[in-house]
Order: sequence, then C-alpha cells, then structure tokens
Amino acid sequence: MPDKIEQLRPHSPAGEKRGNTSWTQCPKCDGWLHTTTDLLNRGTVALHCPHCASGFLPRDAKRIVIA
Repeated sequence: MPDKIEQLRPHSPAGEKRGNTSWTQCPKCDGWLHTTTDLLNRGTVALHCPHCASGFLPRDAKRIVIA
C-alpha cells in the first residue's frame, strides 16, 4: 500500500485542508471520500464509497492522500 499513499507537501497552498482528515479513492468508481488516519492505520475497517456504495479495505484503495 505505501506506493498508493501520497503526503501533502508541508507548505501547501493557502486554504488547503490540513489535519487528521485524509482522502481515499474508491477502487471501483474512482470517487473520493474523507477518512481518518486512525481508520487507515487499523486496516481492517471497511470503508464505504458514498458514490457507488462499494465497500473496501484501506489496502484496496486506489490512492490515499494524507493531509
């Protein structure tokens, strides 16, 4: 999964959301959803895409962006 994880730059543009919320991309429909780093670190909690209702584990996400 590390090759799918992207960290936002420390000095991102003004107004960029920072903190403990991350973005996860659905492997089925490519939609994005907010997740927390705690859920991503657990790895066994199924995430559910709000666009297509697909359930998937963090390791199966297409991409993850940690803010």
